[in-house]
Amino acid sequence: MGFILKISNKLHNSKKIKPHYYFTDRWLLLSGIPESQVKAKSIEAKKRAKRYPAPHRWLWFINLWIINWFGPVFILFQFKRAGKLPDDRFELFIRRLREHTVSLIRLTGVFVLAPLIEVLVEEKPPNRLAEHPLEKYAPPAIAQDVYSDVIIIGSGAGGAPAALELSRKGLKVTVVEKGEIIKLDAAPRMIEKYYVGQGLTISLNGGLLLVLAGSTVGGTTSVNSGTCLRPLKECLSIWDEQLNTNFAGGALNSYIEAVEKQIGVGVLPRSLLTKSAILFEKGLNASGRPGAYVLPRNAPACQGSGRCYLGCPTGSKLSTDYSYLPQAVKAGARLLINTKAVKIVEKKDSVLVEVKGPDGVRSLRCERLIIAGGALYTPGILRSNHLGAHWRQAGKHLKIHPATKVFAYFPDLHHGKNGIPQGLGYRPPELPRITLEEAHAPKSLIGPILSVSGKRFNWWLDHADQLASFGLMLRDRSKGSLREVNAHPWINYKLHPDDVRDMGAGILLIAEAFFAAGAKRVLLPLTGKHQKEFSSLQELNELKPEHFHPKSMTISGFHPQGTAGMGRVVDTNLKLIGSERIFVCDASVFPDSPGVNPQITIMALSLRLADELSRKGLGT
Repeated sequence: MGFILKISNKLHNSKKIKPHYYFTDRWLLLSGIPESQVKAKSIEAKKRAKRYPAPHRWLWFINLWIINWFGPVFILFQFKRAGKLPDDRFELFIRRLREHTVSLIRLTGVFVLAPLIEVLVEEKPPNRLAEHPLEKYAPPAIAQDVYSDVIIIGSGAGGAPAALELSRKGLKVTVVEKGEIIKLDAAPRMIEKYYVGQGLTISLNGGLLLVLAGSTVGGTTSVNSGTCLRPLKECLSIWDEQLNTNFAGGALNSYIEAVEKQIGVGVLPRSLLTKSAILFEKGLNASGRPGAYVLPRNAPACQGSGRCYLGCPTGSKLSTDYSYLPQAVKAGARLLINTKAVKIVEKKDSVLVEVKGPDGVRSLRCERLIIAGGALYTPGILRSNHLGAHWRQAGKHLKIHPATKVFAYFPDLHHGKNGIPQGLGYRPPELPRITLEEAHAPKSLIGPILSVSGKRFNWWLDHADQLASFGLMLRDRSKGSLREVNAHPWINYKLHPDDVRDMGAGILLIAEAFFAAGAKRVLLPLTGKHQKEFSSLQELNELKPEHFHPKSMTISGFHPQGTAGMGRVVDTNLKLIGSERIFVCDASVFPDSPGVNPQITIMALSLRLADELSRKGLGT
């Protein structure tokens, strides 16, 4: 690995080779970067690649070297380095790399181009317009063998509500959070700093699927869209059938109401919708599809800054780092930031938690432990510490909400940055597992998900301000699994054929609505040699839902869940099966999907757990 890095550095820094002879330089030139800026941009992209977690950063340099030296041989049957190809052949090389029939080659191209795409768009970090309530908080120094009634690992939707509720009842609570307080930066760096695995948590089984979740104080609630929906009753009925519970009958209702009050859930005025949302609703109505609705959110003072999933600059979104943790600290809770739980041992009279933080390694002790690390990290905690009777089952039964989006070109549109990025929703009656939710993104995040290459990539990126976009998510039928390797979650997940067909139908519905609203061109999230751009509804009608395939789609996965599910790893009170003192509370405990964005459901379960622990006389 070190040899490859040295060779790459030597080739990159050599003064004997002109800049346009490098693959990275040639691609940047092809993308419209002036030659005077190419060298600096190429170096910046290389630095971006070096920040990837291992082994991704090693693979990036290896793949770059292979593509540059051997790519043209296998793709163009031409014995010449990629960097030395003539302009027309280089563009053909890039297009065939992105459209290759072998999915692994396509994925290699996407991976190698990712940091180059990141540096195309200059984006200044926004100014924070309101002080973070925890910004001046100084975590206490930790001595050995500090006792707490409850230690909570994780400060997101599962950990923070319980922390506040238990602290209010006079219990000694310690929250252990391995992330840091969110600080605003340019979009790519926000993903690098505050998303699990720097936003590189993927599955390659049956196509590329990128699974996103937050890793910061406040967890995913700090970097999500702010959408707040109650779990669907039909989904809770499935839970009840599996668990013999009464969730659909109202067992969570009082907790949901308490959560909604605490985080200020409400429907905001339509004046805050983006132009994407307005155009899409116009298209739905023109297509005879009324019924779009403004999504409820936890941002009562929202100013439409357009960065919900990159950290709210005004502090209007009441994520747990705003709505629960500051109050928990005031009530006496101890919050340990940049601190990771490295070892857990359950004893007869207590639980020992060894943590590693700014003060080094310390041993903590508690009467009860709540693990709320999220569906991607909680299984690793359970498995590495052999916690509970069913720790081997942790990481199985992974459910997600597969998602994708469609772009549409409107020549007279000047979209701008303002508005709620996910402000409008629609549920097509004929597709009960599909929810359409707006998913507008800034220009700096559009590039990595554009499905075209070469000059067509340049065209779509150059017209970013004339693009409307809308997304969908799916309540999946599939079940995957994950394991933690080198502190990074590795996912094995494959879309169910019926899910692929449903997603195809949803994609076509979005495209049809945009054409009905007057779009001149639509870009679908398709890869390979499939047609991606369509200029009319008649042209689009030749594509059918059954024509879609997971290997030919650009898909993300949101809301990972189920990896320590009720009835499998924990009981219905969230106590770890086979344990007397350890509980789990995050999306991993879902027995199946709640059918919606899950933060309200997780928070309600967190309050329910705190209530359960209080009733048992904890700490008395």
